[in-house]
Amino acid sequence: MKIGQQLNIVVYACAALTLVTLLITVELFQKQSQTQVRLDRIVAVHSQIDSLRGRLWLYRQYPSAQTRQDVYQSTNALRAQLSSDQHAIPPQSVQSMTQAADSIDRLLDTTTDQFGREQSVDEGRLMLFSRFNILLQAMSEAAFSVRQQAMHDASKQQKMLLVVHGGILVLLALLVTIFATRLRRRLRQRLKTLHSTVTQIKKGDLTTELIMTDKDELTELADHVNEMKHALSHTMVDKNQLSEEVARQTQQLREQQHQLKFLAEHDELTGLFNRRAFESHVDVALMRANRAQTNAALLFIDLNNFKQVNDTYGHGVGDELLRVVSQRLKHAVRRSDLVGRLGGDEFIVWLDLLTDKDALNEVIRRIQDDVHAPILTEKAELSLVSSIGVSCFPTDGLELQQMMNQADAAMYYAKTHANERHCLYSNLPAERIQ
Repeated sequence: MKIGQQLNIVVYACAALTLVTLLITVELFQKQSQTQVRLDRIVAVHSQIDSLRGRLWLYRQYPSAQTRQDVYQSTNALRAQLSSDQHAIPPQSVQSMTQAADSIDRLLDTTTDQFGREQSVDEGRLMLFSRFNILLQAMSEAAFSVRQQAMHDASKQQKMLLVVHGGILVLLALLVTIFATRLRRRLRQRLKTLHSTVTQIKKGDLTTELIMTDKDELTELADHVNEMKHALSHTMVDKNQLSEEVARQTQQLREQQHQLKFLAEHDELTGLFNRRAFESHVDVALMRANRAQTNAALLFIDLNNFKQVNDTYGHGVGDELLRVVSQRLKHAVRRSDLVGRLGGDEFIVWLDLLTDKDALNEVIRRIQDDVHAPILTEKAELSLVSSIGVSCFPTDGLELQQMMNQADAAMYYAKTHANERHCLYSNLPAERIQ
């Protein structure tokens, strides 16, 4: 039998157990309600007997036609109550109490003339009311006996129902528990076997077969696992080969990632930082210089006669010149300094950790000497002239964009004045300082 079918049996058995419990509860409630109705009717008979007792007491104290008529009405009401409660009170008890009520009526009929006279206390009247009391006591005892019998029958019936129904519930619960326990044990064993096989596959064992005898869902799953192991045994490569392949591909990914990062931050032609990467690195350098209270400088460099080279010798020669200038700029500064290309023939340099202006002038001189040195190309030996604008930190500015604007202004001043090879922003004429 398949696991799904067994689980369905457990579900149906639990539903049947719930239904039986509900039916037993309903039956017990109905029996309890019937018993309560019977007791209420017996109590009503008791009330009628007490009412008759009270009427007879009034008749004894105040004998008159009205009080005697009240007694008749009480006995009639008692008989009516007894006739309507025949199912709640046994017939013999109904008959005895009815006869007692009739006897009271006959005694009243025989005493009509006697109580018509002036009230007197004599032996006959005492005997008469003693007879009334005896009849009332007999009815009360009969009603009490009926009540006791009803309570005894109800208790006996409830005990019997509890024994029978409780036995049924215990039996059903025991059967469901046994079936569910066997199903759980079976599932745990088979799942443990399946888990062990999967663990072996994780360790690389593809030879052991998973065998299950019963025909159910787990057996079908075991067949699929065996098929998967058979397929893997034909497709898996050696562990060392797999490790080498993973390492090779990982290295390729790292190299590609490094190359992409380099291309994203560097100029494709010269290999220098592009504008975005240069600004990002200078922002960090500015924070470091500001925290350490050190001096720094930003240099704007423009190649004055580069356009003529492009027009005369072509862009190929121009690109070669740009590459040579880029290498010379990197060689002229320290490794801690930053060199970038803004575009065209414009370069930008960040000089970090400067001690004084003499150190700055020394770096500028070295840059200009390297850039102005002759460059031998396939077509000709060429020389370039550069103009350099300088903005100093922290004297000229504290923010990158401000220093770039200042260095740019100083560079244009140096470019428009042939006798100036470089210009500091602080040396500009007053009308040019922003």
